[in-house]
Amino acid sequence: QVEGAAYVGSFVWRTRPAGLWARPRGENMLDTGAPFYDTYRTADGQYVAVGAIEPQFYSALLKGLGLDPATMPPQMSVDDWPATKREFSRCFAQRSRADWCRVFEGMDACVTPVLTPEEVAGDAHAAVRGSFLRNADGTNVPAPAPRLSRTPARPGDGTAAADPVVGQHTESVLRELGYGEPEVQQLLADGVVESTGSKNKSHL
Repeated sequence: QVEGAAYVGSFVWRTRPAGLWARPRGENMLDTGAPFYDTYRTADGQYVAVGAIEPQFYSALLKGLGLDPATMPPQMSVDDWPATKREFSRCFAQRSRADWCRVFEGMDACVTPVLTPEEVAGDAHAAVRGSFLRNADGTNVPAPAPRLSRTPARPGDGTAAADPVVGQHTESVLRELGYGEPEVQQLLADGVVESTGSKNKSHL
């Protein structure tokens, strides 16, 4: 996990020498320092995400917000970022998230809604892609990826078994490992293991 986390952060590590992370935390371009790379609260208490780094996307962002580029500081004027962010916050707070989605529909402004897990699972694109499966208990879970044609890791009917609760299979696993019934009951009584089928449960 340590190596995996380090590798996922390759971009951060490799761009440090270029000065992309030279400022204090929260003041750099990609850590919410830049007004064009952050999330903003909308009038209905929801949020939108903005990632308009390239000039053409930034121009579209200003257009969607109804801001005149001639009255705004240059995009990369770092000293003006706090003031620009306040202006963006003021603008986004005037409409609902749905309204902003309609404003930026079809515009290359890199403005997207911040969705809840329930909204993501119900998203039309996710539905077409089959990105989520519904558990037997009715909850949504991400579908396995990558999708392998010879050995697909997904049930044929599009549903998945409900996730087990802590202790659900404790006793059966112990018996499978060769523990006798007295030993299983003693482990439960001593609080060494937990089982949903026993009154002897540890507090996790």
